[in-house]
Amino acid sequence: MTRRLYILPATLARAVRLVWLSDRRLAFWHTALIVLQALLPLGTLVALKQVIDRATRHFSSAGHDPFTWCGAVDRLTADSDLRSLAFWVAAGALCLTLSAAVRLLISWIAEFHAIAVTDRIYDLLHGALLHADYAFFENPDDQNRLYMAREEALDRPTRLLAGLGQLLHSVIGISGVFVILASFTPWLPLLLGLSALPVLLFKLDRTRRFYEWRKSLTPLDRQASYFHSVMTDNAGAKEIRLYGHGDFCRSRFTAARARLREARVAWRRFVLTREALGLFIGLVVTGLILLWMTSRLLAGAVTVGALVLCVQSVQRGQQAVTALLNAVSALFEDALFLQSFEELLNQPRRVGAPEHPVPVPAVLHRGITFENVSFTYPGCAEPALRNLSFTLRPGERIALAGPNGAGKSTLVKLLCRLYDPDSGRILADGTDLRKFDPEAWRRRIGALFQDFNHYQFTLRDNIRIGHPETPESSPDIERAARDAGLEPLLRSWPQGLDTRLGRWLHDGIEPSIGQWQKIALARAFLRPALLTILDEPTSALDSAAQREAFEALARLSHGRIALFTSHRQLTSGMADRLLILRDGKLADDGPLEERSNK
Repeated sequence: MTRRLYILPATLARAVRLVWLSDRRLAFWHTALIVLQALLPLGTLVALKQVIDRATRHFSSAGHDPFTWCGAVDRLTADSDLRSLAFWVAAGALCLTLSAAVRLLISWIAEFHAIAVTDRIYDLLHGALLHADYAFFENPDDQNRLYMAREEALDRPTRLLAGLGQLLHSVIGISGVFVILASFTPWLPLLLGLSALPVLLFKLDRTRRFYEWRKSLTPLDRQASYFHSVMTDNAGAKEIRLYGHGDFCRSRFTAARARLREARVAWRRFVLTREALGLFIGLVVTGLILLWMTSRLLAGAVTVGALVLCVQSVQRGQQAVTALLNAVSALFEDALFLQSFEELLNQPRRVGAPEHPVPVPAVLHRGITFENVSFTYPGCAEPALRNLSFTLRPGERIALAGPNGAGKSTLVKLLCRLYDPDSGRILADGTDLRKFDPEAWRRRIGALFQDFNHYQFTLRDNIRIGHPETPESSPDIERAARDAGLEPLLRSWPQGLDTRLGRWLHDGIEPSIGQWQKIALARAFLRPALLTILDEPTSALDSAAQREAFEALARLSHGRIALFTSHRQLTSGMADRLLILRDGKLADDGPLEERSNK
């Protein structure tokens, strides 16, 4: 608990900075209105005391029953203190009116301010994830953190903003109440403060427990979310109806939700028992103060207005203390979230840019060389690649073959600098890839992965994202489409390149798997790459489309390296050279023609 408390001041400062930088103008006015809202109730209390004391003093001095309403107005109108009394009545009414108006303004500004904070959090999150190592997305622990961040990003900014506002409001309110109570006796604010201490400790402990509890439930929550997506997304709709495993998914989802529900019921039971303790302490303190002030009133030591002021101040003080404790507890929870969020933003990078990166060559002359390259995935005991040494030369079409698990995908990831070797070097014209900026190197690589995305864009944009710098009207987009074998679609689709694909966001056309693969192939063809990597580029194509794809690959390989992986039986003409991997080692390397003739 103590260790956790240490992060509160620093994280609170970062939270304030986050809120301030999201929109300085909104932050200023939001803060100013909160201060005003906190001061207005204190003004109402002071005005109420003045009204009660002046009215009772007037009635008592005139020998009238102060509680007799008949004739009271006449007596007051004849009194010279009418203007003073009217002033305090008007002041109290003005404070009440302004308080209601300020509350509406705060709710209006807070809504827009929360949107600004949410946008900033999303911007920070997207910026961090777009530049994160690929290993981050293959690590289950990192994915749990990411899931929490994505879920919390929807409502955490609003809660953070409300917590900071409530903290400021409560501090000002408590300060005013303590000043009022100290005017009666110094031990009143002391008693009120001490009574809040056990409640504060409970709330902080509850917040810590909640964070750990929420963290422990994240894998189960992700599991439930996954089964929900299987049943509701269109990706699995065909197989669910064909295989009839909808009930299986539903039972798994229901079981996960039942465990989540049991955990939440147990948590609420824990919270309610401790909140009851806080309520009991508050009632005891209020009763003691009320008895003490009543005894002083009967002894003539205080006025009726003073009694009302004290009781009202204690009640408002307890409300402010409760609000303060809730705000501190919420901010403590926010601190834990922000700490996790900042760890996500500042995660260390294994594949980073050197301080002084070497420019990526415009053209490769000698090619890409592997020198005794080995690699082991984090958390794995066995290496995926072992002492690989070979050279990929410009203008070559190289086929990379081998059984599943041989290391083909890992080799591709190293070429793309999604990972760096544990030992050995990968050289581009003699320069270690680690001396390049990884993003600059990746911009010179065109790739079609087996698990490519189906982007719900137009056909033009689907191809253009392969090289976003390409103008929308560039003829290179249509050229890449034709090279990838999409010419029949350009003729048959009424809107040609401007045809919208997919049915997720718009009323578009849903291409077949083979057509989607050709579209992804066009993205690779558009990119001005030194190296083009095609992972099973013809897996979804018929024999005629395969031939067209390899003919396009032959044209594409002019002056660049073309590497493709395949599980198919390869024949002469598909590639110039064949590399075979087994168990992460290079088993064979030579011309494909020789192996096709064997």
